[in-house]
Amino acid sequence: MILSLDVSTSCIGLAIFDDNEKLMSLNFIKLKGDSLFQKYDEFVSFMEENQFHKFLIKEVVVEEPLKAFKGKFTNAETIQKLSQMNSMISLWCYKNYETEPVYYNVQTARKQAFPDLKLPQKEANKKYKVWEKVVEKEPQINWTYSKRTAQLAKENFDMADAYTVGLCHINMLKKAKKD
Repeated sequence: MILSLDVSTSCIGLAIFDDNEKLMSLNFIKLKGDSLFQKYDEFVSFMEENQFHKFLIKEVVVEEPLKAFKGKFTNAETIQKLSQMNSMISLWCYKNYETEPVYYNVQTARKQAFPDLKLPQKEANKKYKVWEKVVEKEPQINWTYSKRTAQLAKENFDMADAYTVGLCHINMLKKAKKD
C-alpha cells in the first residue's frame, strides 16, 4: 500500500492506495494546536485512532514543502515552519512504516498525475482544477462543504493534493517498469 500526504501546519491531506492502485482512503486532519509539537501530536493521535499505523504501508509519498517565496503571503518563517512540520511527519512515517518517504514537488505531481491538465495562473484556480480532476477519477467520494456557507471546504484541496501526489507516484512507478 501507498500512503500519500500533503502536509501543512493547518491541515494534512491523506490518501491510501492499495497494491492495485485503488484508492482505499481519502481523508484530512485539521490541526488546531498552537505549536508544531502539538500539531504533530494531533497527527499521531489521528493515525493511531484510525488505525492507519497498522496498514501494510510499503511506500510513503509526500508533497515537498514550499522551498521559495511565492506571492505576498510567503515569508521565511512560513517556509521554515512548513519544512519543520514536513520533517516531523516524515520522521513519524519512517519510524512507523520503516520506509523513507519519496518527495514530489507540486508541479511535478500535478503534471505526472494529470498530464492533460491545463492550469490557470492563479493558485486558487489551480487547486480547484486539480480537485476537479480528482472528482473525475474518484466520483464516489463525498466531499466536505462548509455548514455555514455551503461552499466547498478548503480541506478538500488538501485531500486532492494528497491524492495527486499519490497518483503521481503510481504513474512514476509504471514509467519505471516500462524503462
